[in-house]
Amino acid sequence: MSVKTVAELFANGQSPEVLFWVGCAGSFDQRAQKITKAFVTILDKVGINYAILGKEEMCTGDPVRRAGNEFMFQMMAYQNIQILNNYGIKKIGTITKMEKSIDSRE
Repeated sequence: MSVKTVAELFANGQSPEVLFWVGCAGSFDQRAQKITKAFVTILDKVGINYAILGKEEMCTGDPVRRAGNEFMFQMMAYQNIQILNNYGIKKIGTITKMEKSIDSRE
């Protein structure tokens, strides 16, 4: 299964319609990886122009926020926002609950 990264598209002068935010669970948890792969299959089947951040994707900071470390969350969110803004990302799709904190950028 091959999924393009935003960096690859950007290098070719392209950008995705949707950034698929894979998240920690979708990247590392074996059960969630199956869901991630299934979601990618759906995106491919319906023809949505999407990409992932790949190695540039960082934790949303939600776990540290829930643990009470608002400062660390703000730092992590700021870093993510910078990456998204650098690529001009307008739409984000995700499938896990972990990514709710990223919505606070708007």
